Amino acid sequence: MPRALTVIIAFHWAALLCLSGARTVAAPGTAALGDVIATGAVAAIQFIAALAFFWAMVSVLTGSDSEEAGQGNVAKIAIAVGLLATTAGAIRPALAGDVAVLQLGALQFAGLLVSHLIMQAERPVVRTPVGANDNSRAAARLLAMLAATDAKINRMTRQGAGTPGDFWR
Repeated sequence: MPRALTVIIAFHWAALLCLSGARTVAAPGTAALGDVIATGAVAAIQFIAALAFFWAMVSVLTGSDSEEAGQGNVAKIAIAVGLLATTAGAIRPALAGDVAVLQLGALQFAGLLVSHLIMQAERPVVRTPVGANDNSRAAARLLAMLAATDAKINRMTRQGAGTPGDFWR
């Protein structure tokens, strides 16, 4: 079954974070070295988040995001990096007192969390068969045999006045 919503959501966040990184780089700021480094770090985190969402989109399109392929956490990684990028992008303007950026960051944060829920809900359910190393059937059989043996011994040793289970006491 195609996972169209996951592809659309991953493309949306990849494009949004890439544009946000470009906007961060192009934003006017002071020429202080601290500002240049902070702006570069925020832009780099946003570009890495965009790349992670692009990776999630490609892995869904190629079908390599299944648990068997070892790629089951690609969307979770992308969401985590996206949350980091959103937080990093909102911290510096929020410290400067810009409340609008805080509200935008909160909306992006909520959108990423809802996107995570949608991506996880759209994942196929993988049912793992009972393997050879699963001892639950053998344990259940052993417990049933012990219970049957206990009941049989209780019936054989009962002499009219005893109650079931007296044999073991």
